[in-house]
Amino acid sequence: MIEREAGSLGEGRLARLIAVLDRNAPIILQTHDYPDIDAVASAWALSELLTRRGLSALPAYRGEIRSRSLLRMIAELRIELVATPVSDASAQIVVVDGSPLNGNVELYEGSLVGIIDHHRMVREPTAPFLDIRPDCAACATIVHSYWLEAGEPLPRHLATALLAGIQSDTDFLSRRASPADFDAYTALFRQGDWDTASMVVRSVLSVGELELVQRALRDSEIRGELFYAKIPGPCAQELLAVLAEFVLRAEELSAAVVVESGDEGVHLSARSKDCRLSAFELVRAALSGIGTGGGHSHSAGGFVPAATFPGDRALKERFFSAAQWAAQHT
Repeated sequence: MIEREAGSLGEGRLARLIAVLDRNAPIILQTHDYPDIDAVASAWALSELLTRRGLSALPAYRGEIRSRSLLRMIAELRIELVATPVSDASAQIVVVDGSPLNGNVELYEGSLVGIIDHHRMVREPTAPFLDIRPDCAACATIVHSYWLEAGEPLPRHLATALLAGIQSDTDFLSRRASPADFDAYTALFRQGDWDTASMVVRSVLSVGELELVQRALRDSEIRGELFYAKIPGPCAQELLAVLAEFVLRAEELSAAVVVESGDEGVHLSARSKDCRLSAFELVRAALSGIGTGGGHSHSAGGFVPAATFPGDRALKERFFSAAQWAAQHT
């Protein structure tokens, strides 16, 4: 696990982050591309905390917001989020809930100053400030720890967003979660609005998308312990994950991959309930040379640009081949 511990003077992580930031230059807290609830909640809550420390930080992202639940959270909590910051070579970039080396962040103009993330790294990144904790199930847990370090009361709207971030990334604590996630969830449950956070996370599908699920199940394929399906989109980002998680209730399956294609390329979601068939490794292997992906052993996502998309059949075979290789080497 890559994690930068407190320095020799006993400084905490928040103090060390602030120490590397220039108060006279703009700060962009950039989420991973095509952000989700956890990414936006974390960047927003961190921007508010840095503002209280006299810095000017702006939460931002690249790509479109494809998540229905995220759009609901932005509207409910009135989150100010920028899709295209003003180009500024002096900007300081702090990546939140992602890493350029994992291929899920196309950095804005400026200098990379920090990375705050909870995903597995393909290799150790380099930046003046690193706080990477793969043991945490949500980036919101990390940002919550900064507020604890600051010793300031967490405003209700921010606590609600962070609570939604943990709920979303852990499926209401039903997936892998660390003691730190449970501690943060307990605190945020008391400080935030649980009803709003839960409503936001559960607002994932439209009635019209139920037909897309039916068609995807009908045309799906299973080989060994891997389920593979294509959603005949367009659809919300969550639909891929919902279907992948649903089919894993079948005891014969260990992993599931659901893809959806659009004009810009193919988005996909992978889920696993068996460490022998890691969702992270499956996505990385299948998309090698054609796309990007990352995540955790139990859940991962990926994207293949239209320019490198090998076709539906070829992409499917890449995943089945990766799963077959994993089965033979475990």
